[in-house]
Amino acid sequence: MKRRIIIYIFIVLSVTILSIVLVSLLNPLRKPNEQLKAEMLKLTPIGTSMVDVLAVIENHDKWNIRHILDGGYTYIAGEPIGPHQGGDRLHGIKVGVKSMEVDIGSYNFLVFILKESVSIFYGFDEEAKLVDIAVRRYVRDAL
Repeated sequence: MKRRIIIYIFIVLSVTILSIVLVSLLNPLRKPNEQLKAEMLKLTPIGTSMVDVLAVIENHDKWNIRHILDGGYTYIAGEPIGPHQGGDRLHGIKVGVKSMEVDIGSYNFLVFILKESVSIFYGFDEEAKLVDIAVRRYVRDAL
């Protein structure tokens, strides 16, 4: 009887852990930055107007515009940084003359202690046409 209970507990724990792992792996936000960027560029190709990018964002309920800014974003050490984060004062690769930061979601990791949020930076030229995008991830407490 005791052995049967241990087997049932093992099966329940195994199925639970396997379910959590599968759900985590299937989350599209966990894809590598380059793959996520390629998918985002399919939705909003280079040359897309800012108005059309805003329409795409509005069609995604969970996406949230954090900032629309005069000034492009800056790459510092491979990470995009907006002018509101001091990127306009730092030396790096500047992208666009206007920019937008959009939160596209987040997911838990490290045994649900931390949450990683994913943002897309859009850079636009003088005519408000998309010139490039970048993916940024940042970690915060899940609790």
